[in-house]
Amino acid sequence: MPPYDLAIIGGGIAGLGVFECAGRAGLKAVLLERGAPGRATTAVTSGLLHGGLRYLPYDVSTSWLMCREIARLRAERPELLTRQAFLWPVYRGDRLGFGLIEALHDEYDVFAGLRGARRHARLSPEEALRVLPGLSREGLLGAVAFNEWRVDVPGLVAALARAGAEAGGELLEGRGVCGFKVRDGKVAAAIVDGGRGEVEARVFVNAAGPWAEETARLAGVASVRMRLRKGVHLVVPGEPPPHGLIFAGPGGRRIGVYPRPGETWIGPTDEPHDGPPDAAGVSPREREELRLSLARVLPELASRPCSAAMGLRPIPRQTGAAFLLSREHRLFDHAAEGRSNFLTVAGGKLTTYRPMGEDVLDAVLEKLGRPPAAKAPADGERGMPWPLIRTGGLAASASLLSYYAVRRALSGAGRRGLAAFAEDR
Repeated sequence: MPPYDLAIIGGGIAGLGVFECAGRAGLKAVLLERGAPGRATTAVTSGLLHGGLRYLPYDVSTSWLMCREIARLRAERPELLTRQAFLWPVYRGDRLGFGLIEALHDEYDVFAGLRGARRHARLSPEEALRVLPGLSREGLLGAVAFNEWRVDVPGLVAALARAGAEAGGELLEGRGVCGFKVRDGKVAAAIVDGGRGEVEARVFVNAAGPWAEETARLAGVASVRMRLRKGVHLVVPGEPPPHGLIFAGPGGRRIGVYPRPGETWIGPTDEPHDGPPDAAGVSPREREELRLSLARVLPELASRPCSAAMGLRPIPRQTGAAFLLSREHRLFDHAAEGRSNFLTVAGGKLTTYRPMGEDVLDAVLEKLGRPPAAKAPADGERGMPWPLIRTGGLAASASLLSYYAVRRALSGAGRRGLAAFAEDR
């Protein structure tokens, strides 16, 4: 009998989520990570545990899922989360005016109670400049104020690793997988340490993020195809602005200013990367485009010295324009390819690490001949029409936004002023 029920390849947020879920279910699990947990793609994040505002026009199910997960994490690990206020400034000549921006936030407010957020409010130019003095004044018509949650990413990584280990799992750092041994249609062992060691398990899960396609090929399967997207952030050291900001970046993409302790992150960009994950890097053009975009809204911040950080979004390959790509995770079962105990999980977001882990765990338990684990709904989830939202797709997302746009056009401006935004609900 193999020493482990489950071997997980990859110690990013997806692999750590599976590791924690496996521990809760009483499985003997081992996590294999070539470096240190959470030090690759997971580390290159703004730290924003957002509810998916940008996905509402085309992927509202992911937005709902992200808001639900914020509620669950706030209930279980509130010490890791900090409320973060944001402004979305509106300037003369912007492609999106107050009507559409407020309609988007009207829809987002439906999830406000679920994610523990205040409803948005519309600020005058004077109010926006009062709360964010460095904001560019020229052409400013006002701003929409809303809030999200900032998460302590290293703290979350440590908490998940600790939870899995305390439940009996093993976390092996510096154990990169370079191949697999296959017997009778099953993966028998992962080959580690450059061929010097082996790890045997009953089920294997490929949670290698941007390296998921490469890892799947090592196991002899070809169905995992990734569409990697490169995200670059500028990192500005020093005192951050008092609030975050959403503004138009390179190519019109909405990007953010994210205050963090002792620094500010600006980004991310979103460009394709077609080569090996380890070959990705930051170009001078990407840095300069971000800096010039920032200079239009926060010129003083843009003038400071900065560095850059880059990560790759591991999105399963799908058709359609880049901005329409679903951020939902996908689970691949490779039984049809002759690897009956080998699974791959890809996609997803930092915020949705637990649904990924739970879906993987159900598949693992089925392969081990055990019943699925029970899942408790988050506070505020009961009685809500989420099944329609979860299955609606692009048409439902567009229809919901159209409804709120029409309603906003008929009703005019919504809640106004800083006092309105300071209200809890």
